[in-house]
Amino acid sequence: MIHTEQSFHTTRRAFILMPSGLLVAPANINLSHQDMFTKMGLSFAQTTHYLSDTPRGYYMTGELCLYQGALLNHKTWELKQKNYTLVQQYMPDLRALFNLNDNSNMYLGVRVGKVGDVWEKINKTTIGEFMRVR
Repeated sequence: MIHTEQSFHTTRRAFILMPSGLLVAPANINLSHQDMFTKMGLSFAQTTHYLSDTPRGYYMTGELCLYQGALLNHKTWELKQKNYTLVQQYMPDLRALFNLNDNSNMYLGVRVGKVGDVWEKINKTTIGEFMRVR
């Protein structure tokens, strides 16, 4: 189990799906989604807005995990159905980048846990099943 926020961020590949483009953190870099937004020059308020409303996630050990949320006092951060189409548009890029296929697992949310731990992934599906959702 990963025990520090830094080791988690270094172990996984973070990404953000914006209507204007796909942002992907470099491999083996300690970079949070919040850090990625800050490096774009966004204010704290703008970053909080994007964390709440923009699909983001990570690739780790052959699986994708997608979600959105910003407040640690919420019990779950789930990908909102209104953003499924955006995620589906980027799926060919995510599949190519991370060498995934229709049978690869993906999760559409996490249960908020302790910072540094790998949070429990929820709403398991496969890429193939997710791509058939309309």
